[in-house]
Amino acid sequence: MREINKDDKLFYFEKHFFTLDGLWMIEAEKETDWETALKIDTRVWIRLLKIIIRRIKKYLNIETNNLKDLIEVLTFRWSVENWDYSVEKNTESEAIIIIKKCPYNSIMKRNPERHDKIPLICKDMCIPFYEEIVKEFNPEIKVERNKYMGLGDPICNFKFKF
Repeated sequence: MREINKDDKLFYFEKHFFTLDGLWMIEAEKETDWETALKIDTRVWIRLLKIIIRRIKKYLNIETNNLKDLIEVLTFRWSVENWDYSVEKNTESEAIIIIKKCPYNSIMKRNPERHDKIPLICKDMCIPFYEEIVKEFNPEIKVERNKYMGLGDPICNFKFKF
């Protein structure tokens, strides 16, 4: 059996994670229609993110669900997925995060055939699933957003209140 190291695994999974997501969506859309594919993809992503959050919490030995824990989990995920973000504020009761680069938005921008789908993915998928996963994490944490790269803004923003 061939020996591989962590860098080999990282290369493999990092490169194929986003490709799988995009190809699945394109093929589901071909077999059904845009609305059906988006509905299914959104459901899958909500379920997947709940699993990812649970696993990240375990990996980072996080045992509570307060605001600081949520920020720790989200920034871990975003760092692994190579998002460009800054945490502007992170207290017990409020957190503000600015997203400067979203890999999903960047990938879709590289494919001219998918440019028309960028706002739809942002509005119909990204916005609802962050609301859902935050509510699932802790219903007392509220998320506010008013800037979205997928809708034409230069950044995305997240304001969390507990």
